[in-house]
Amino acid sequence: MSGSPSTNLGFSPSGAERLLTDAAERALRAPRGKLALALHLSRLKPPAPRPHHARIARALLQDTAQRYSGQVFPLRNGDLVLLCAVPPAEGRVVAGQSSPTALPAALARLFGADAPDNDLLTTAWKLEEEGDRFWTFITARHTEAQPESAAEETAGTASSVMALEEVVATAFVPDLLAQQTAIRLHPGRNLPLTSRLAPLFREITFSFAAMAQRQAIGEAVSDPYLFRHFAARLDARMLEHLQEDLQQGGKLTRGALRQNLPLHLNLTLEGIVSPGFARLAATAQRTGARFGVEISLMEATADPALMEYGRRLLDMAGFPLIVDGLDYVGLTMTHPAGLKPALVKVSWSPRLADSAPPVKAAIEDAIARIGPERIVLQRAESEEALVWGQANGIARYQGYYLDAVQAAARIANCHSARACTLRQCVSRAGTLSPAIRAACGNPGLLDMAPHAREPVAPVKTPAHAGPRPH
Repeated sequence: MSGSPSTNLGFSPSGAERLLTDAAERALRAPRGKLALALHLSRLKPPAPRPHHARIARALLQDTAQRYSGQVFPLRNGDLVLLCAVPPAEGRVVAGQSSPTALPAALARLFGADAPDNDLLTTAWKLEEEGDRFWTFITARHTEAQPESAAEETAGTASSVMALEEVVATAFVPDLLAQQTAIRLHPGRNLPLTSRLAPLFREITFSFAAMAQRQAIGEAVSDPYLFRHFAARLDARMLEHLQEDLQQGGKLTRGALRQNLPLHLNLTLEGIVSPGFARLAATAQRTGARFGVEISLMEATADPALMEYGRRLLDMAGFPLIVDGLDYVGLTMTHPAGLKPALVKVSWSPRLADSAPPVKAAIEDAIARIGPERIVLQRAESEEALVWGQANGIARYQGYYLDAVQAAARIANCHSARACTLRQCVSRAGTLSPAIRAACGNPGLLDMAPHAREPVAPVKTPAHAGPRPH
């Protein structure tokens, strides 16, 4: 870039953009040995970027800035810009992980799963050679739509935390609970799908959607670390309610108990080592109820000592461990089988099927290492998910697509089906709120899981043979 940039920009920069503009002007007056790098968090695919994405990225960029006499600028659209010096001794490329020139690869490993393309995640400019392009990038930021101010965002977050606090403390527990029946899909490609379903377990969890309908808590529950603060208290309320329901033969557990169907609970480690869990385990032994406990992989690995203690309590209670929270990236980068779970839940993503050959091979290796018979493909929202799962030896599924198949099977045997739509049947079966279920004309059927016998291949009668015996 010849000369320094003009300060007459033709717009009125504000906030972070003004600070970046001033710093860029100074750097471009002496561009030699200087580097700018933009991390485009705004390009991540929804629901990303999450609040923790910005925190992690900013910490990584700040560490590099401290090492290389730089500064990090958070822009209004969520992007982060690092402006720093590259020491002459490093020359063109620096191999160290903390080097500015090594950041794109490190950021791609961290955020590539949510990026449309790793090449679109970061942009780097050597100011001595690409100063004009960097200046064009800066000026373009001022033409973007003005988002909510940081003060408004902070106030919104504070109010949502207060709303969540009220929900956790006072809400009627069944109104906040959701359930979903996972199924085992028997083989038989030419058979109707409804005839191939067998119940595997019924998961009971808190519904973020139900909470959000009561209060404006969206920002609080979207931050996993903030919501984690409330999770132990939610666990305590759910455990207490389940124990009382079991003792009284209540509606929440009655259907699963009659069908000998395991109930899976999502719990924190603090919930597992709590007195409420011990009381539920004792009640389950008396009533014959079967439970499993799902723990996210992040939760299980955050505190190994507490996890080991919690695992012993699960074994004593006879509650199998299920590892949850694996996406297609975690499937290839972690080894959940080391926790010796009864099942491992992997979230469906089209990238499981569409990955490049090296990634696809790593996914297949991970499936073989865990064992396809121990994998539950969750969030299976389409037929594509079932096709991929069966092609990889997976027979256990959980998701809306199969919720709809189960609803269709119920409607075919329901005396009140004419008054309902398929979507209503799915919604009512997925909630435990008495108010919502009251609109069902046959509520007892909502908790009846599909039962299918192991399919038997039809016997073909040779053309020369006589009639088959009855």
